[in-house]
Amino acid sequence: MHTKRFAQALLVLALVVAGQSPAQKSTVFAPVTATRLFVVGAANPQTGVFVQHPGDDTVWSHAGSKTIRAFGVALSPGSKGRVMYIAAGNGVHLSRDGGRTWKITTGWRITEVMCVVPDPLDTNTVYCSTPYGIFKTRDGCATWEEMNNGLTSLFTPSLVVGKGGRLFCVTEDGLFASGDGARHWERMGLSVSGTRVVAQSPADDSFLIAGTESYGLYVSHDGGKIWARSESGVDHMTFYAVAFDPVDPQIVYAGGYVTGVYKSVDGAKSWKRMNEGLGNLNVHGIAVDPVDHGRVYAATLWGGVFSSGDGGATWKSAGLSGSQVWNIVINLF
Repeated sequence: MHTKRFAQALLVLALVVAGQSPAQKSTVFAPVTATRLFVVGAANPQTGVFVQHPGDDTVWSHAGSKTIRAFGVALSPGSKGRVMYIAAGNGVHLSRDGGRTWKITTGWRITEVMCVVPDPLDTNTVYCSTPYGIFKTRDGCATWEEMNNGLTSLFTPSLVVGKGGRLFCVTEDGLFASGDGARHWERMGLSVSGTRVVAQSPADDSFLIAGTESYGLYVSHDGGKIWARSESGVDHMTFYAVAFDPVDPQIVYAGGYVTGVYKSVDGAKSWKRMNEGLGNLNVHGIAVDPVDHGRVYAATLWGGVFSSGDGGATWKSAGLSGSQVWNIVINLF
């Protein structure tokens, strides 16, 4: 790990959060679960969380443990860049010093953590989702408690803390929501088996898009009560990733198994595949740069990361070739 460089980048993040940065730049985080580039007797690629700093293009540095299967990463919005979390196969990892040192905060009962989400309104509250349900800490990761009341399926690959603190999670039985900090979950209008991801519009908290394992994409405009399948231009059924453009919420990206990247410019009414130069069509994560919204990143399974500088029209490799990259997270530095 390039410790000094990583710490410097996180220090810049602290200034951004404090409103002191003269120029905002984006740094990309890529959690890697596995890699095919294994050679006996050689120095082999690491798994875990990788970081790409502004201007690096295809160069990545490493953060945290070098041997974990990383499914997600998050930075606490109230920590000025000091507090980071990793969702990993062996639990939730926490750093309170900008990524220099880490510890596992969860016990043996909480494993295969697929996403970790800090509460933006309470720095001591963090949620994580696993194949065994939702867990929550209210004391800064000192203790965790199970929060599955109302869930009819515990496999929860995606969790969103929406505006106003309302939570959404997806399960094998569809979409569920909670308005009381995950103490109780209520089934919403999407009862489609194998729901894999949900995303909320940055401009309209009633606008949700969900991706499923076998039934394509669904859209809700009333906070999840009523859903309609979004089919125009879509000829695939398995979707793992949905990302809204933070500047223009009418622009949405989606991807999944052999789909490559789909793009909508009319609020998910219609879609078009945008795969020129995309060397791997198995997309598991998509993120849009909040500073330059023409720059889009795609995390692929066994193909590493690809980036586009023209809103998905063309793509090129951004490194980590041969890696199974589960997600992409972009933060401002």
